[in-house]
Amino acid sequence: MTNAFAFPAYSEISQVMGWLQAETGESLLSGEAELRNIIALMPHPLFIKNSQSQVVMMNQACEVLWGVSSSEAVGTNGSTHMPPEQIKLLRQHDLHAFASGQTCIDEAYLWNKGRQGMGWLLTYKRPTYHGDGTPHLLICSAIDITERKQKEAALEQALEHTRLVAAQQRNAVESQHRRLALDTQDNLAQNLMALKLDIAMLHARTSDQQPLLHERAAQALDTLNASISAVRDIINELHPATLELGLSAAIEWQMQQMARRQGLQYRLLISHDSATLSPQQTSALFHVMQAGLRYLGAGARELQAELDLRHEQLAIILHSDRPAGAPTPDEALILTAMGERLAAMDGTLSCHGSLMEISLLPAPAGV
Repeated sequence: MTNAFAFPAYSEISQVMGWLQAETGESLLSGEAELRNIIALMPHPLFIKNSQSQVVMMNQACEVLWGVSSSEAVGTNGSTHMPPEQIKLLRQHDLHAFASGQTCIDEAYLWNKGRQGMGWLLTYKRPTYHGDGTPHLLICSAIDITERKQKEAALEQALEHTRLVAAQQRNAVESQHRRLALDTQDNLAQNLMALKLDIAMLHARTSDQQPLLHERAAQALDTLNASISAVRDIINELHPATLELGLSAAIEWQMQQMARRQGLQYRLLISHDSATLSPQQTSALFHVMQAGLRYLGAGARELQAELDLRHEQLAIILHSDRPAGAPTPDEALILTAMGERLAAMDGTLSCHGSLMEISLLPAPAGV
């Protein structure tokens, strides 16, 4: 076997040691053997591979990590201890390190003989080259990150469960809001309208002969009109009636409401409206859109929405002339909530200044 330490890394270490010796006047290393002994005693796993991905040297910490002795590993590429697909993956990592010319960091899920099971390794590989530039050796170190990966997986599973529960709760709340809105529309709103008709008739018939009753009827009409308006606002806040007509209709209604209240100009462009959405999907998307329209409509004079609602993908672009500047803390929370809600539906949100883009792959209606 060729000299394992005849590579640039050793030359660099020797140069540093020479500089330290010149500074202190003391010899720090007697030679290559002492350097080999130091590396062998390092508590951190260290191994060296040649250009064919064969192990040239490994220290004791590496033996413990792999569960393989140095005598078993040196001169091999690990194929006696790992399946072919894992050897192929490691070879790809080695070739990438040589091609990059710099230290490469990789993660690999590998069989561990000592553990007698699979585990995660984080490896650092620094390539060295011959004088003619051809690959020589890889100076490698490794860290067992199996426990970290397991914790990350458990955390991700917990977060996914939390997102699922939150989505189910939102769907339940929206279903409840829809039921309350429809019940309110069918009962309270209609009863108020019937009462208004009766009082309007009383108001009309008492205009000449009973002025006091006529005045009281007028006051009652004003109160009823205010109550009907308040009930409509509550219904629209819970579940706008236009949602029953589809997402496009609900968005147009929302923009009309904003135009009426704020005096802004709006434009709605619909290139496709063929997507079939469940009531839950329609309601969830509407509330995301409602928040986005209110965000972009703050201080704006013009507001535009472009809807491309296809079966295979929903794409929505919102734009306004809202004043430039970073969102306020409250607005930042709104944007975060929008992004999280879309993420729960496998959608994405992109917001840059006064331009907002929403993309979603709709699930089949009823799912």
